[in-house]
Amino acid sequence: MNYLRLAKVVCRSAYALLIVALVADSVVADTHLALTFLAIAPLLLFLPGLVRENHRTLAYLCFVTLLYFTAIVTNLFEPDKNLFTVLALIAVTLLFSSAMMYSRWLRAAANEQFEN
Repeated sequence: MNYLRLAKVVCRSAYALLIVALVADSVVADTHLALTFLAIAPLLLFLPGLVRENHRTLAYLCFVTLLYFTAIVTNLFEPDKNLFTVLALIAVTLLFSSAMMYSRWLRAAANEQFEN
């Protein structure tokens, strides 16, 4: 189950990195605090499920990261992009991939444990 532990670490790290990159990008762009909170609030809803290691939470997180991916890629074409936007793109891509595989492997491990 070494791959499961690796997926967990990458998923949680990418999750934290995405939140940090979004906040840092908002600070650099001088965005109002309320808008910054609205930008990261959907991600914070998944925090309890990540802590409990719920495979459904991870699957839903994949769908939400696709929305973030779309918004971040759109922001990359703006003239005032910065390094944090690129960092957010890397983080959201890592988060989607790792959450997808972590969810799949977590469910497989649960089914395997249930069968035994």
